[in-house]
Amino acid sequence: MNTALENNISVIIPVYNAGLYVSKAVESALILPEVAEVLLIEDGSTDNSLDECRQLAGKYEKVKLFTHPNNVNKGAGLSRNVGIENATSDYIAFLDADDYFLSNRFEAEREIFINKPETDGVYGALGFHFYSEKEKDKFPELQTGNLTTMPGKVAPEELFLSMLWLHPKVNGYFSVDTLTVKRNIFFGKTDRFNNLELGEDTVLILQLALNCVIEPGILDRPVAMRGVHDNNRTTKSSENPQSRLLMWKYMSQWSVEAHKNKYLQKFFEANWAAEKIGRSKWRKAFMIFISQSFSNKYFLTMGSCFNPCCKTVFGKNLGELILFFKVRIQARFFKDNSFIKNYKNYLIQKN
Repeated sequence: MNTALENNISVIIPVYNAGLYVSKAVESALILPEVAEVLLIEDGSTDNSLDECRQLAGKYEKVKLFTHPNNVNKGAGLSRNVGIENATSDYIAFLDADDYFLSNRFEAEREIFINKPETDGVYGALGFHFYSEKEKDKFPELQTGNLTTMPGKVAPEELFLSMLWLHPKVNGYFSVDTLTVKRNIFFGKTDRFNNLELGEDTVLILQLALNCVIEPGILDRPVAMRGVHDNNRTTKSSENPQSRLLMWKYMSQWSVEAHKNKYLQKFFEANWAAEKIGRSKWRKAFMIFISQSFSNKYFLTMGSCFNPCCKTVFGKNLGELILFFKVRIQARFFKDNSFIKNYKNYLIQKN
Protein backbone atom coordinates (compact mmCIF):
# COMPACT_ATOMS: atom_id res chain seq x y z
CA MET A 1 0.00 0.00 0.00
CA ASN A 2 1.18 3.50 -0.82
CA THR A 3 1.31 5.05 2.66
CA ALA A 4 1.04 8.53 1.14
CA LEU A 5 -2.46 7.67 -0.07
CA GLU A 6 -3.72 5.32 2.61
CA ASN A 7 -6.56 7.00 4.50
CA ASN A 8 -5.55 10.28 2.85
CA ILE A 9 -8.09 10.95 0.07
CA SER A 10 -11.19 13.12 0.44
CA VAL A 11 -13.95 12.09 -1.96
CA ILE A 12 -16.24 14.98 -2.93
CA ILE A 13 -19.77 14.15 -4.09
CA PRO A 14 -22.22 16.89 -5.15
CA VAL A 15 -25.78 15.62 -4.72
CA TYR A 16 -28.78 16.84 -6.69
CA ASN A 17 -31.92 14.71 -7.08
CA ALA A 18 -29.90 11.52 -6.73
CA GLY A 19 -31.73 9.90 -3.84
CA LEU A 20 -31.91 6.59 -5.67
CA TYR A 21 -28.18 6.39 -6.32
CA VAL A 22 -26.19 8.27 -3.68
CA SER A 23 -25.86 5.32 -1.27
CA LYS A 24 -24.16 3.22 -3.94
CA ALA A 25 -21.77 6.08 -4.71
CA VAL A 26 -20.85 6.64 -1.07
CA GLU A 27 -20.37 2.97 -0.24
CA SER A 28 -18.22 2.40 -3.34
CA ALA A 29 -15.82 5.00 -1.94
CA LEU A 30 -15.90 3.93 1.70
CA ILE A 31 -14.69 0.39 0.96
CA LEU A 32 -11.43 1.74 -0.49
CA PRO A 33 -8.60 1.94 2.08
CA GLU A 34 -7.29 5.19 0.58
CA VAL A 35 -10.50 7.09 1.41
CA ALA A 36 -10.36 9.09 4.65
CA GLU A 37 -13.66 10.89 4.24
CA VAL A 38 -16.61 11.35 1.89
CA LEU A 39 -17.98 14.88 1.65
CA LEU A 40 -21.60 15.09 0.49
CA ILE A 41 -22.69 18.54 -0.68
CA GLU A 42 -26.47 18.50 -0.96
CA ASP A 43 -27.40 20.98 -3.69
CA GLY A 44 -31.02 21.91 -3.00
CA SER A 45 -32.61 18.72 -4.29
CA THR A 46 -36.35 18.41 -4.77
CA ASP A 47 -36.45 14.66 -4.11
CA ASN A 48 -35.42 12.71 -1.00
CA SER A 49 -31.68 13.28 -1.50
CA LEU A 50 -31.22 15.36 1.65
CA ASP A 51 -32.84 12.67 3.82
CA GLU A 52 -30.65 10.01 2.19
CA CYS A 53 -27.54 12.10 2.83
CA ARG A 54 -28.49 12.61 6.48
CA GLN A 55 -28.94 8.87 6.92
CA LEU A 56 -25.55 8.17 5.34
CA ALA A 57 -23.84 10.78 7.52
CA GLY A 58 -25.44 9.21 10.58
CA LYS A 59 -24.53 5.68 9.58
CA TYR A 60 -20.90 6.21 8.54
CA GLU A 61 -18.34 8.12 10.59
CA LYS A 62 -16.35 9.07 7.47
CA VAL A 63 -19.32 10.72 5.75
CA LYS A 64 -19.76 14.47 6.23
CA LEU A 65 -22.77 16.41 4.99
CA PHE A 66 -22.78 20.03 3.81
CA THR A 67 -25.54 22.19 2.37
CA HIS A 68 -25.71 25.62 0.81
CA PRO A 69 -27.26 28.47 2.85
CA ASN A 70 -31.05 28.11 2.83
CA ASN A 71 -30.63 24.85 0.88
CA VAL A 72 -30.46 26.71 -2.43
CA ASN A 73 -29.31 25.02 -5.65
CA LYS A 74 -25.92 26.31 -6.84
CA GLY A 75 -24.85 23.63 -9.32
CA ALA A 76 -22.26 20.87 -9.33
CA GLY A 77 -19.25 23.14 -9.74
CA LEU A 78 -19.85 25.42 -6.79
CA SER A 79 -20.93 22.42 -4.71
CA ARG A 80 -17.61 20.71 -5.40
CA ASN A 81 -15.86 23.91 -4.29
CA VAL A 82 -17.54 23.57 -0.88
CA GLY A 83 -15.98 20.13 -0.68
CA ILE A 84 -12.55 21.46 -1.66
CA GLU A 85 -12.75 24.11 1.06
CA ASN A 86 -13.72 21.59 3.74
CA ALA A 87 -11.58 18.61 2.74
CA THR A 88 -8.95 17.60 5.29
CA SER A 89 -6.90 15.08 3.28
CA ASP A 90 -3.85 15.77 1.11
CA TYR A 91 -5.58 14.33 -1.96
CA ILE A 92 -9.01 14.88 -3.50
CA ALA A 93 -11.10 12.66 -5.76
CA PHE A 94 -14.42 13.58 -7.33
CA LEU A 95 -17.50 11.44 -7.82
CA ASP A 96 -20.98 12.25 -9.09
CA ALA A 97 -23.81 11.01 -6.88
CA ASP A 98 -25.22 8.67 -9.53
CA ASP A 99 -21.83 7.13 -10.40
CA TYR A 100 -19.57 4.80 -8.43
CA PHE A 101 -15.94 3.76 -7.97
CA LEU A 102 -14.47 0.35 -8.79
CA SER A 103 -11.98 -1.51 -6.60
CA ASN A 104 -9.02 -0.40 -8.77
CA ARG A 105 -9.92 3.28 -8.50
CA PHE A 106 -6.61 4.36 -6.92
CA GLU A 107 -4.38 1.55 -8.17
CA ALA A 108 -2.33 3.76 -10.51
CA GLU A 109 -2.22 6.65 -8.06
CA ARG A 110 -0.43 4.51 -5.48
CA GLU A 111 2.58 4.26 -7.77
CA ILE A 112 2.53 7.55 -9.64
CA PHE A 113 2.32 9.93 -6.69
CA ILE A 114 5.31 8.15 -5.08
CA ASN A 115 7.50 7.62 -8.15
CA LYS A 116 6.75 11.03 -9.70
CA PRO A 117 6.52 13.44 -6.75
CA GLU A 118 6.07 16.45 -9.06
CA THR A 119 2.70 15.03 -10.16
CA ASP A 120 -0.34 17.16 -9.31
CA GLY A 121 -3.01 14.77 -10.55
CA VAL A 122 -3.81 11.41 -12.14
CA TYR A 123 -6.71 10.46 -14.43
CA GLY A 124 -8.15 7.16 -15.66
CA ALA A 125 -10.96 5.55 -17.68
CA LEU A 126 -14.70 5.67 -17.02
CA GLY A 127 -17.13 2.89 -17.92
CA PHE A 128 -20.94 2.86 -18.19
CA HIS A 129 -23.61 1.22 -16.05
CA PHE A 130 -27.21 1.27 -17.31
CA TYR A 131 -29.83 1.41 -14.62
CA SER A 132 -32.57 0.12 -16.94
CA GLU A 133 -33.16 -1.37 -20.39
CA LYS A 134 -34.75 1.95 -21.36
CA GLU A 135 -31.42 3.72 -21.07
CA LYS A 136 -29.71 1.01 -23.12
CA ASP A 137 -32.18 1.61 -25.93
CA LYS A 138 -31.89 5.39 -25.60
CA PHE A 139 -28.08 5.45 -25.73
CA PRO A 140 -27.03 2.58 -28.03
CA GLU A 141 -23.66 4.22 -28.67
CA LEU A 142 -22.70 3.52 -25.03
CA GLN A 143 -23.34 -0.23 -25.27
CA THR A 144 -20.27 -1.05 -27.36
CA GLY A 145 -17.94 -1.32 -24.40
CA ASN A 146 -16.54 2.12 -25.09
CA LEU A 147 -14.82 4.02 -22.31
CA THR A 148 -14.59 7.71 -21.60
CA THR A 149 -10.81 7.82 -21.71
CA MET A 150 -7.76 9.05 -23.53
CA PRO A 151 -6.91 6.54 -26.29
CA GLY A 152 -3.27 6.53 -25.28
CA LYS A 153 -0.83 8.01 -22.79
CA VAL A 154 0.49 11.51 -23.38
CA ALA A 155 3.04 13.54 -21.48
CA PRO A 156 1.52 16.09 -19.09
CA GLU A 157 2.80 18.99 -21.20
CA GLU A 158 0.87 17.60 -24.21
CA LEU A 159 -2.42 16.89 -22.43
CA PHE A 160 -3.88 20.32 -23.25
CA LEU A 161 -3.33 19.70 -26.97
CA SER A 162 -4.82 16.20 -26.74
CA MET A 163 -8.01 17.42 -25.11
CA LEU A 164 -8.47 20.01 -27.86
CA TRP A 165 -7.85 17.42 -30.62
CA LEU A 166 -4.67 19.17 -31.72
CA HIS A 167 -2.23 16.42 -30.80
CA PRO A 168 -0.69 14.63 -33.81
CA LYS A 169 -1.40 11.16 -32.37
CA VAL A 170 -3.52 11.01 -29.20
CA ASN A 171 -6.77 12.96 -28.80
CA GLY A 172 -9.61 12.35 -26.39
CA TYR A 173 -11.19 13.21 -23.07
CA PHE A 174 -11.52 11.85 -19.54
CA SER A 175 -14.08 12.29 -16.78
CA VAL A 176 -13.67 14.19 -13.54
CA ASP A 177 -14.93 10.99 -11.84
CA THR A 178 -11.53 9.44 -12.60
CA LEU A 179 -9.44 12.42 -11.52
CA THR A 180 -7.36 12.44 -8.32
CA VAL A 181 -5.45 15.61 -7.43
CA LYS A 182 -3.41 17.09 -4.64
CA ARG A 183 -5.61 19.40 -2.61
CA ASN A 184 -3.00 22.16 -2.40
CA ILE A 185 -3.21 22.92 -6.15
CA PHE A 186 -6.52 24.68 -5.52
CA PHE A 187 -4.82 27.15 -3.19
CA GLY A 188 -2.62 29.05 -5.60
CA LYS A 189 -1.69 26.87 -8.56
CA THR A 190 -4.99 26.62 -10.45
CA ASP A 191 -8.60 27.76 -10.42
CA ARG A 192 -11.47 25.87 -8.80
CA PHE A 193 -14.78 24.96 -10.44
CA ASN A 194 -16.89 27.70 -12.02
CA ASN A 195 -20.66 28.22 -11.91
CA LEU A 196 -21.54 26.99 -15.41
CA GLU A 197 -24.59 24.72 -15.52
CA LEU A 198 -22.79 22.32 -17.86
CA GLY A 199 -19.17 22.07 -18.92
CA GLU A 200 -17.75 23.19 -15.57
CA ASP A 201 -15.76 19.95 -15.36
CA THR A 202 -14.34 20.38 -18.88
CA VAL A 203 -13.23 23.91 -18.02
CA LEU A 204 -11.48 22.73 -14.86
CA ILE A 205 -9.68 19.92 -16.68
CA LEU A 206 -8.45 22.32 -19.38
CA GLN A 207 -7.18 24.69 -16.70
CA LEU A 208 -5.46 21.81 -14.90
CA ALA A 209 -3.82 20.73 -18.15
CA LEU A 210 -2.44 24.26 -18.57
CA ASN A 211 -1.34 24.88 -14.99
CA CYS A 212 -0.49 21.51 -13.46
CA VAL A 213 1.31 18.20 -14.00
CA ILE A 214 -1.47 15.69 -14.75
CA GLU A 215 -0.36 12.12 -15.45
CA PRO A 216 -2.27 9.26 -17.13
CA GLY A 217 -3.25 6.33 -14.95
CA ILE A 218 -5.28 3.27 -16.01
CA LEU A 219 -6.72 4.04 -19.46
CA ASP A 220 -7.64 0.64 -20.90
CA ARG A 221 -10.16 -0.47 -18.27
CA PRO A 222 -12.56 1.50 -16.07
CA VAL A 223 -11.70 2.72 -12.59
CA ALA A 224 -15.19 4.15 -12.09
CA MET A 225 -18.63 3.72 -13.65
CA ARG A 226 -21.03 6.34 -14.89
CA GLY A 227 -24.64 5.57 -13.99
CA VAL A 228 -26.77 6.09 -17.09
CA HIS A 229 -30.39 6.93 -16.37
CA ASP A 230 -33.11 9.21 -17.63
CA ASN A 231 -32.23 12.17 -15.41
CA ASN A 232 -28.49 12.51 -16.09
CA ARG A 233 -27.37 16.12 -16.42
CA THR A 234 -25.21 15.33 -19.42
CA THR A 235 -27.69 13.10 -21.23
CA LYS A 236 -30.24 15.87 -20.86
CA SER A 237 -27.79 18.48 -22.19
CA SER A 238 -29.91 18.89 -25.34
CA GLU A 239 -32.22 20.91 -23.12
CA ASN A 240 -29.46 23.51 -22.93
CA PRO A 241 -28.14 23.92 -26.51
CA GLN A 242 -26.14 26.97 -25.41
CA SER A 243 -23.91 25.00 -23.03
CA ARG A 244 -20.88 24.75 -25.33
CA LEU A 245 -21.26 28.38 -26.35
CA LEU A 246 -21.29 29.43 -22.70
CA MET A 247 -18.30 27.20 -21.94
CA TRP A 248 -16.10 28.74 -24.64
CA LYS A 249 -17.30 32.22 -23.71
CA TYR A 250 -16.19 31.55 -20.14
CA MET A 251 -12.80 30.25 -21.29
CA SER A 252 -12.30 33.26 -23.56
CA GLN A 253 -13.04 35.70 -20.75
CA TRP A 254 -10.94 33.68 -18.28
CA SER A 255 -7.93 33.75 -20.60
CA VAL A 256 -8.11 37.54 -20.70
CA GLU A 257 -8.68 38.05 -16.98
CA ALA A 258 -6.48 35.33 -15.48
CA HIS A 259 -4.10 34.13 -18.16
CA LYS A 260 -2.25 37.04 -19.77
CA ASN A 261 -0.99 35.06 -22.74
CA LYS A 262 -2.06 36.52 -26.09
CA TYR A 263 -2.03 33.32 -28.08
CA LEU A 264 -4.25 31.53 -25.52
CA GLN A 265 -6.66 34.44 -25.62
CA LYS A 266 -6.88 34.23 -29.41
CA PHE A 267 -7.33 30.47 -29.28
CA PHE A 268 -10.27 30.54 -26.87
CA GLU A 269 -11.75 33.50 -28.74
CA ALA A 270 -11.65 31.44 -31.95
CA ASN A 271 -13.53 28.54 -30.36
CA TRP A 272 -16.13 30.90 -28.92
CA ALA A 273 -16.58 32.45 -32.38
CA ALA A 274 -16.99 29.00 -33.95
CA GLU A 275 -19.79 28.17 -31.51
CA LYS A 276 -21.49 31.51 -32.22
CA ILE A 277 -21.34 30.82 -35.94
CA GLY A 278 -22.90 27.41 -35.46
CA ARG A 279 -25.87 29.00 -33.69
CA SER A 280 -26.37 32.06 -35.92
CA LYS A 281 -28.33 32.68 -39.08
CA TRP A 282 -26.38 32.75 -42.34
CA ARG A 283 -25.74 36.49 -42.60
CA LYS A 284 -24.50 36.91 -39.02
CA ALA A 285 -22.51 33.68 -39.25
CA PHE A 286 -20.79 34.89 -42.40
CA MET A 287 -19.85 38.22 -40.79
CA ILE A 288 -18.33 36.49 -37.75
CA PHE A 289 -16.48 34.12 -40.06
CA ILE A 290 -14.96 36.96 -42.11
CA SER A 291 -14.07 38.99 -39.01
CA GLN A 292 -12.30 36.08 -37.30
CA SER A 293 -10.56 35.02 -40.51
CA PHE A 294 -8.81 38.39 -40.75
CA SER A 295 -8.31 39.17 -37.04
CA ASN A 296 -7.42 35.77 -35.57
CA LYS A 297 -4.67 33.72 -37.20
CA TYR A 298 -5.74 30.55 -35.36
CA PHE A 299 -9.29 30.59 -36.65
CA LEU A 300 -8.63 29.03 -40.06
CA THR A 301 -5.68 26.83 -39.12
CA MET A 302 -7.35 24.71 -36.44
CA GLY A 303 -10.04 22.17 -37.20
CA SER A 304 -11.60 22.68 -33.78
CA CYS A 305 -12.58 26.19 -34.89
CA PHE A 306 -12.91 25.91 -38.64
CA ASN A 307 -14.80 22.65 -39.06
CA PRO A 308 -17.94 23.35 -36.97
CA CYS A 309 -18.72 26.59 -38.79
CA CYS A 310 -17.60 25.89 -42.36
CA LYS A 311 -20.80 24.06 -43.30
CA THR A 312 -22.94 26.73 -41.62
CA VAL A 313 -21.37 29.50 -43.70
CA PHE A 314 -20.94 27.76 -47.04
CA GLY A 315 -23.57 25.03 -46.95
CA LYS A 316 -23.02 21.29 -46.57
CA ASN A 317 -21.64 20.41 -50.03
CA LEU A 318 -19.41 23.45 -50.54
CA GLY A 319 -18.34 23.33 -46.89
CA GLU A 320 -17.21 19.72 -47.20
CA LEU A 321 -15.30 20.57 -50.39
CA ILE A 322 -13.51 23.48 -48.69
CA LEU A 323 -12.60 21.28 -45.73
CA PHE A 324 -11.29 18.61 -48.11
CA PHE A 325 -8.82 21.00 -49.74
CA LYS A 326 -7.98 22.81 -46.51
CA VAL A 327 -6.79 19.62 -44.80
CA ARG A 328 -4.61 18.63 -47.74
CA ILE A 329 -3.14 22.07 -48.33
CA GLN A 330 -2.36 22.49 -44.64
CA ALA A 331 -0.74 19.04 -44.49
CA ARG A 332 1.36 19.85 -47.58
CA PHE A 333 2.62 23.31 -46.70
CA PHE A 334 2.32 23.67 -42.91
CA LYS A 335 4.25 20.95 -41.16
CA ASP A 336 3.69 22.43 -37.70
CA ASN A 337 0.47 24.16 -36.69
CA SER A 338 1.22 27.72 -35.53
CA PHE A 339 -0.83 27.20 -32.38
CA ILE A 340 1.15 24.09 -31.41
CA LYS A 341 4.39 25.96 -32.06
CA ASN A 342 3.31 28.84 -29.83
CA TYR A 343 2.12 26.41 -27.18
CA LYS A 344 5.57 24.82 -27.07
CA ASN A 345 7.13 28.28 -26.70
CA TYR A 346 4.68 29.00 -23.87
CA LEU A 347 5.84 25.86 -22.02
CA ILE A 348 9.48 26.93 -22.36
CA GLN A 349 8.71 30.39 -20.96
CA LYS A 350 6.54 28.94 -18.20
CA ASN A 351 9.30 26.64 -16.99
